[in-house]
Formats: sequence, structure tokens, C-alpha cells
Amino acid sequence: MRNKMLKTMTALAASLVLFGCTSNGEDVASGGGIIGGGSSSGGSSGGLSNDGSTPTNITQGGKPVTGNFICTQGAKAYGNVTTQVGSNGLVGGLLTDLLNRLGATTVTQLLNSVSNPDNVIDGNLDTYASVSLTLGLLGGLLDSVDESVVLPSGASVPAGKFAVYGLTFPKGTVSLSLLSRVKVATYLNNVAQESNTLDQNALALLGAIGGSTPAAAFVGVKTTKAYDRATISLTPGLLSVNVGDAMRIHELCTDGDLVTAP
Repeated sequence: MRNKMLKTMTALAASLVLFGCTSNGEDVASGGGIIGGGSSSGGSSGGLSNDGSTPTNITQGGKPVTGNFICTQGAKAYGNVTTQVGSNGLVGGLLTDLLNRLGATTVTQLLNSVSNPDNVIDGNLDTYASVSLTLGLLGGLLDSVDESVVLPSGASVPAGKFAVYGLTFPKGTVSLSLLSRVKVATYLNNVAQESNTLDQNALALLGAIGGSTPAAAFVGVKTTKAYDRATISLTPGLLSVNVGDAMRIHELCTDGDLVTAP
């Protein structure tokens, strides 16, 4: 009986090493591993596949690289990563200084603009953070809604790795021509390092928008410089709208493979 109990406890311990648990009870990968993503028909969230079929826009040194991306590692590989909602590429004290000039209402609107932000670091491509746009939030001093993944102090993703976000775009985003610009940028000690910016035309050419179903893309950079923060920004083309689900951010991928599309 004792041996049977020991075996059961050992098996349970092993399962806890492989998976963590989100606040909503879903299984998530730990240690930087990636789960979910489905097949060419899309994951359970409706469109982000991890089999080389997802349209990809990745640059290296400012130039496009060829191939479709497969995500093999998330940010958790670098320790206790966190997320922050921001604007204009700013987080922490720099963002606070800006928001202090705008008042408490703007602060609340910005912080509420990204729901479930930690889903971008749970290692599960089927979960996502959702970016919403609130009437009157942007314009003036604020021009984007950002989500940043911040590595713990002293940690950095080295050159030669990736800062790639898996994204899906609901159909309503397309019909309202909301996506003026999507940008992925890396920072080291809050100093900008590298970036990849896609405007509305680039997203349309990628096939990420304009379809009849929620469309997907992997967007980012293959790094030539180390970074300790990676930020995804949405700058809308229309500022006078309320959109509850403008863009979905599935995961920050810090490593992966580039393959020929199936």
C-alpha cells in the first residue's frame, strides 16, 4: 500500500513540474514550453495554428526573413516574467509620468484596455489577451495600446533568438478599418533595440485581415541584439470608436523555427 501511495505522489509531482495553472484553472506550459495551436484548421481559440501554416512577418536587422514561424519556446524560459499594459512604448515610471498629466480616468481606461494580459506568457497558444479600444482614450499624448512582456531583473533574451507575437484579428476589426499599425519592439534597460512595424496594407498583404474568419499572424523580429522587454502595440486608424475585441495576443515566442509553408 505504501509503495502504491509513493508511486501516486511521484506521478503527481511530475505532472506539476510539466504544467502550471492559470487563475481560471486552465493548464499552461511551464519552463518556456509551448502547448496548443492546433493544426492548419486553427487552435481552439479560432485561428492561430503552430504547424507552419500561419502567415508570418518577421524581420532581422530590418530586413524580412523567409519562412513561416513555428513557436517552440515562450518567455517563461527566462524566469518569472511579467506583463504590463502601456502606451507609446512606455512602461513603469516613464509611463506614470505621462499618465499623471492625463488624469485618473485615462489611467483606468488604459489599464482596462487589455483583458487577461498574462495569457501571453502562459505557454498556451489557444489562450489570448484581448485588446479593446475605448472612445476618447487615444489621441493627443497617447497614440497606442501596448502590452509588454518584461523579463526579471538581470535576465535577457540573447541575440539570435526571437521576439515574435502570435496574433489573431476578429472580423469586426477589419470591417472598421481599425488596424492603422501593429508594431513589435524590443528594449534593453528601456532603450529601444529593434522593431517591426506593419501598417494596414502590410497586414492585408500578409493575409492577416480581410478574410471571412478570424485571421492569424506571427509578427516580430529575429534578434540581432539582446532584449529584456518585448512590446506589441496597436495604433488604430479610427479614434472615435468603441471596440471590445480589436486584436488578440496569444503568446510571446522567444524561440522557434522558420519553415516552408505546407
